[in-house]
Amino acid sequence: MNNKLYYWPENVDNYTSDNEDNYNKILEIKRLNFFIGKNNAGKSRFLRNFFSSKTPSHRYQIKLFRQLLSVSQELQEKDEYKYLKERGSYSDFLSQLNGFQEALNYSVNSSAEQFKYCLDYLNSMGLVHKFGPNQHSINLKNEFKEQYQDSSNLSLDSEKFYIPTLRGMRPVTEIENKQPYIERAQKDYFKDIHKVNEKNIITGECLYYELKVHLLGEPEQRDLIKNYEEKLSQYFFDNEPVSLIPKHDQDVVNIKIGRDKQFPISQLGDGLQQAIILTYEAFTKKNEIYSFFIEEPELHMHAGMVRQLMNFYLNETKHYYFFTTHSNHLLDMADESDQVIIQKFVKQPKSEDPKEFEFKIYRCDRDRDLLASLGVKPSSVYLANCTIWVEGITDRLYITKYMEKFLSELKTANTELYKQYRRFMPNYHYTFVEYAGSNLVHWDFSDEFTEHLDDRGMNALLTTSSVLLIADGDIKNKSNRVGQLNQSLGDKFLLLECKETENTIHTSLVNLACHIKFSGLKEALATDENLKNILSDYLYIDGMQDSSKEGFDISRLSKNVSYFHQEHGIGQIIDNHIKVDEPQTSDDKPKRCFADKSGTIKEKLKFCRLILTLMDHVDWELTQSARELCEKIFIHISTSNDASKTS
Repeated sequence: MNNKLYYWPENVDNYTSDNEDNYNKILEIKRLNFFIGKNNAGKSRFLRNFFSSKTPSHRYQIKLFRQLLSVSQELQEKDEYKYLKERGSYSDFLSQLNGFQEALNYSVNSSAEQFKYCLDYLNSMGLVHKFGPNQHSINLKNEFKEQYQDSSNLSLDSEKFYIPTLRGMRPVTEIENKQPYIERAQKDYFKDIHKVNEKNIITGECLYYELKVHLLGEPEQRDLIKNYEEKLSQYFFDNEPVSLIPKHDQDVVNIKIGRDKQFPISQLGDGLQQAIILTYEAFTKKNEIYSFFIEEPELHMHAGMVRQLMNFYLNETKHYYFFTTHSNHLLDMADESDQVIIQKFVKQPKSEDPKEFEFKIYRCDRDRDLLASLGVKPSSVYLANCTIWVEGITDRLYITKYMEKFLSELKTANTELYKQYRRFMPNYHYTFVEYAGSNLVHWDFSDEFTEHLDDRGMNALLTTSSVLLIADGDIKNKSNRVGQLNQSLGDKFLLLECKETENTIHTSLVNLACHIKFSGLKEALATDENLKNILSDYLYIDGMQDSSKEGFDISRLSKNVSYFHQEHGIGQIIDNHIKVDEPQTSDDKPKRCFADKSGTIKEKLKFCRLILTLMDHVDWELTQSARELCEKIFIHISTSNDASKTS
């Protein structure tokens, strides 16, 4: 089955999307689904319809079902099919289509039979070709049954949970068994209070009683709470031991952190209370796969904690999450994980009646370069305890992946250091600043006050906290810049021994990426069908044109080649290895395949996206240079945060 997942709620009027070329009432979904847009753009209403929808999720994974809906929509909307609507068979087709959708709730055989009836009507209208050339009803019916069986194991909606913005762990009434937040959500949003109630609306009001049941229950229940407390400690409390206590004769949860005295949860910050509300149910049900629909997860939370919440969801649970959000700090997660998707909602007047409105949903992380060019990322806001200055977006993305890999290695190699480092949250304990190589000269990293007429550049320490500056090795030839930075920053200046960050990538990743770019995904992975199928959902690479490959042979790229080089970028190193002769362009300049004129890789950002995708799906190791880079970064983060505690 295709690894892409699709979904759409029932009974949603005036909403369409651009997620599929031929059908505009379907969304691609992933583990974390962010719904963004202006206020009153329709996000929350869509989210609640999603939550209350009874449409089985597996039906949208059936490709032929989606194609049938597409054909039906085309018949309904396009004027060229007007003559068909006037024929009796069209109304019969719609009747069979409704019967088919109803049958999807039951068995594969009844569904397949109804599907064939729909095909027969389309055949009578001369439209079966919409499913592909030379297709026949019997073949399509059998293909449908296979797709149905493949999709039947998927069930994202066996149980759903809704978390409204009105939530809190502190009771707002002394009336026993009264849950005002849940009752308000029911009254405002959901008509069927028997199906939408305290069992599937999460507001935090029930946490005291939930904890009481578990801690006074079976050993497995007590162990579950103990494991949950350990995860809270890891993700939100800097590894300090945490205990949640439903104290006797109280109606509010108590908490004990480290060696501090136990105190009511009301004395804990609102952001940490939110973290508990948003993670408890998801973790205690972590062995199943459910769907959580969450309004504004960032409420009362520091940006770094919101990111940590998302890491918790990805790493510690199997569920699918749907969020409405106004937080720009979450958007660049699409750069860092292929389990994240962003859908933008836009409210616009209807063309046929400007007084009426429709809601369009755009997949806005499909062109990730666009998001990157907007500069919408957490490193736009310097609120962290320390900063790591890197030359550009690709450096930040590579180093972020290196740090994740470094931590995973530490988990077995040095448990104590792993526990110390794993607590560091992006945009809270540290953040990245992208300075762009040519702009570095405009910054002064000295801690001395300078007169405004003294042209030493803007003072970096006035705009960002504790700085670690990482510079590509190619600045050695640029005047006396290295000497100035050494003088200003000392050991907080890290000059790479190679030309640029790309030189620190492991050979296996670079070679695989080059084969895919050169030959296309299908040919490059012809001997690894499983990996090809996995990557095909994330990569759309057909390979270079023959004219670009002329004079180069990708098979000459050795697995023993070293990309760590002081002077040469990886593009030049690759070209030197794969050139068959000395290919020339029409103006007698050396022809380049992977290199740009500076020797670095062509289309750096696109190449970076490819490498990051491979990192998520193939086995790889840190190079020694990358490992040393991570060590210095984590030491910087650790010392900066220790200093911030005592200052």
